[in-house]
Amino acid sequence: MSQINTNFAQLLENNVQEFHGAMALNAEAQSRVKDTFDMQVKLSLKMHITYQWWKSPEGVQALDYAGIVMTTEDFRNIWGYKKAYFSELINLGKLRETEYQVISDYKDSTENRSVRGCLKFAKNGGAEAEAEGEGESEGSESSTTLMTFSAKAEALGAEKGASMRWLSDGKIEGVTAQSIEALESLLEMAKVQLNA
Repeated sequence: MSQINTNFAQLLENNVQEFHGAMALNAEAQSRVKDTFDMQVKLSLKMHITYQWWKSPEGVQALDYAGIVMTTEDFRNIWGYKKAYFSELINLGKLRETEYQVISDYKDSTENRSVRGCLKFAKNGGAEAEAEGEGESEGSESSTTLMTFSAKAEALGAEKGASMRWLSDGKIEGVTAQSIEALESLLEMAKVQLNA
């Protein structure tokens, strides 16, 4: 785990009440196996609230005043997580802040708990949606992925990447203007390279 800048740590301690104990909890969560999910939920809330403050006008002003220049990547590195997992923890923290019952329902529904599993559970509407989804899939054939296209955020010059999947049942998942533009761009470059 990266070391946090002492000035930045002090700034957070003075301005974000939820940050208190976050780094110690982060270290413990990374080294622990048992009860990890509960600890990740607690940590994710601290991370989310700290991240919200860091992005807020108040946070930006405090950083400017303290002479601290920090990119999103620098902020993420403080916690010691890769980009995708950091985003998942921030989203779990947001869920913890706004819809704690969904997390409780998730914990009641499974013994194999994970941050990603909880976010997927929440996205699917919780236990009811999960049960409905199981019923639907029993009567229908399961489709398989025939082709996948994905582009990282860096390639798109955006905050979020894009991906599309072509399924054996003829459906295409993940169709957005951004994913179509990215695929068209890739195909144009491939044509140029093929003809060169």
